Amino acid sequence: MESISVYVGKKIKFYRKQMNLSITQFSDLISKSKSTISKYENGQISIDLQTLYEIAQALNIGIHQLIDYQTDTLPLPSNSNSPFGGQRHMHLYFYDGRKRRIVKSFLTINPSSNANDFCCSFYMDIPSFENYEKCSFYYLGSVESYDLVTYVNLVNQANPIEKMSFCILNSLYYQSITWGLMFGISYRPIAPFTLKFLMSSSPLKNEEITMDRLTLTPDEIKTIKSLNMFILDSI
Repeated sequence: MESISVYVGKKIKFYRKQMNLSITQFSDLISKSKSTISKYENGQISIDLQTLYEIAQALNIGIHQLIDYQTDTLPLPSNSNSPFGGQRHMHLYFYDGRKRRIVKSFLTINPSSNANDFCCSFYMDIPSFENYEKCSFYYLGSVESYDLVTYVNLVNQANPIEKMSFCILNSLYYQSITWGLMFGISYRPIAPFTLKFLMSSSPLKNEEITMDRLTLTPDEIKTIKSLNMFILDSI
């Protein structure tokens, strides 16, 4: 388990890059040397509260976004509202026709101070599940789980105006994969969107995440034309 200093340093570096700031530009914003910034980001220096507040202001984020440290050793409550049977890590796949490629994303679920509530982090468009923190977009949010369905509500931490929600079938209680709908605001073009995604409790093999599997089925397209709504096929 990494130290809190290393975790906070990674967060600073992540948000700095999200704002397209070089170390030189960022060091000027908070009146620190480039070497000090590098040590902050590598977790080599513990950061005092005043400096942490100044860093958060420079990055245009709340200080809590730098210290949302959670340990994976803390189990989720074993009650009926625990999402996905108490599993902490979920792997998401969808096909992005704009980029013409399959996008991998990673969802982590954590308990909150209330035993019946859950918070989550969503790392969207990642190079691999081993390097999920090198995501293109980072969201924080909440999870509500019921017998048949789970809802996830997210806010982009680099651009709070960008919110996103998931609606997920709870068949993960009986099998290792399920389908869900993602909806929010697209950045290219800027417009409301919805898409379907495949979610798994463990990483899938390449042959299991083909474009054909992730794109709309003929039956789904037929339903859209007939009912003017998108209804997911069963898995």
